[in-house]
Amino acid sequence: MKALVFNGPRDIRYESYPDPELRGANSAILKVNACSICGSDLHMYHGAHIGNTQYGEDTPHFCVGHEFIGEVVEAGKDVHGFKVGDKVLAAGGTGCGMCAQCLVGQPNKCRESTAFGLSKGLEGGQAEFVNVPNADKTLLSTDGLTDEQSLLLTDGMATAYFGLTRSDPKPGGTVAVVGLGPIGIIGVELAFALGAARVLAIDPVQSRRDMAAALGAEVFAPGADLVPQIMQATGGIGAGSVFEASGAKGAINSVLPLVSRGGSASFIGIPEPDDVLPLPLIMFKNVTVRGGICDVQNMWQHLVPMVQSGRVKASGLFSHQFDLSEGTEAYRLFDSREDGVIKLRIDVG
Repeated sequence: MKALVFNGPRDIRYESYPDPELRGANSAILKVNACSICGSDLHMYHGAHIGNTQYGEDTPHFCVGHEFIGEVVEAGKDVHGFKVGDKVLAAGGTGCGMCAQCLVGQPNKCRESTAFGLSKGLEGGQAEFVNVPNADKTLLSTDGLTDEQSLLLTDGMATAYFGLTRSDPKPGGTVAVVGLGPIGIIGVELAFALGAARVLAIDPVQSRRDMAAALGAEVFAPGADLVPQIMQATGGIGAGSVFEASGAKGAINSVLPLVSRGGSASFIGIPEPDDVLPLPLIMFKNVTVRGGICDVQNMWQHLVPMVQSGRVKASGLFSHQFDLSEGTEAYRLFDSREDGVIKLRIDVG
């Protein structure tokens, strides 16, 4: 098959790669119809860290990508919820499907839980075909969903909901969203959908601030005067809920000064090992701090009805479209933030 393959930092190549095989009786093989690039993929692309793994020239080559939709073309004997021909989307990561945590619907707590496309351990879906273990708990039918909605539900929209709700937004409250990539933009829309009276949206890119403003947010650029501006806008109080959706060091460092006393901060951007938070600010402002990796499957029950009813639209996020063979350029453009890029759709086959 053809796939996008990690060959080292800033070296994603479209090349031939071995066809996937069923890894177990609870696995399925998908023919991928479309996929997309996540901001967290750029940590790998830059040769930085994801967890304990640093990506370098000596990293074994692997197929990348954890946001993909497709059609079931083969299913193991223990796959009961899906059959050949079903159109599905896959969660960005999964567990083994057999341990106690997986069996109670918590694959994120599985000792074997991992994301697709970060190593040879679980090959990614920016490819013509992909093996999906724990298929019954990892796949979701795309009936009633557009391709764009389905791609967002593989990770980005779920992560936005996960991160935003962990910042404890209150009806009538003020939410600050730091970082206006696709997850942050969806976070702005979700904050209003969940009852926020005000959303303060922060990003260095004007076009992204414009998208947030079109959703009703008050927008700000990061910089030395950011905290004074936010304090002036909130009467010296700050935001009761702050959702960090970037992972950039500057974004992480800006969060706690923006939080009101007794407020909450949620971090979902992938940090580097030397990223730290100031404990005195947490202690003396009584801030609740949460961070984590989204358990995508457990967000679907909340999000799918909101999407299908039109309560959450997440429209206009796919700014560019590529074929799989153009994957090298897709990564370059997404990393560059040129040409107003927000999110990319990559068509396969």
